[in-house]
Amino acid sequence: MKPEPIVLRKDHIFEKCPHCGAVGKLRHSRPKNFFEKYSKFGIWSYYRCRECGWRGRRVSISFKGISVKTILFYLFLMLATAVIVRFVIQKFAMK
Repeated sequence: MKPEPIVLRKDHIFEKCPHCGAVGKLRHSRPKNFFEKYSKFGIWSYYRCRECGWRGRRVSISFKGISVKTILFYLFLMLATAVIVRFVIQKFAMK
């Protein structure tokens, strides 16, 4: 059984344009400057609407509902582990 992904890449091609509301008209836009060229490795992607010409950036990833719970659980688990390890280290350092 293949595990479900926690983070999904969005496909904005099928979303509405934030400016005109046209569906299915968003396409990837090429970077215009240095910042845009190297920001594509992050969570932002640049898009252009073929209908009205709007150009802007959109978040290109999304979290599943269950993944938020999983992320919070693992953050809590890491925090609890860090507290326990700190306590153990302090006990052994006192001796």
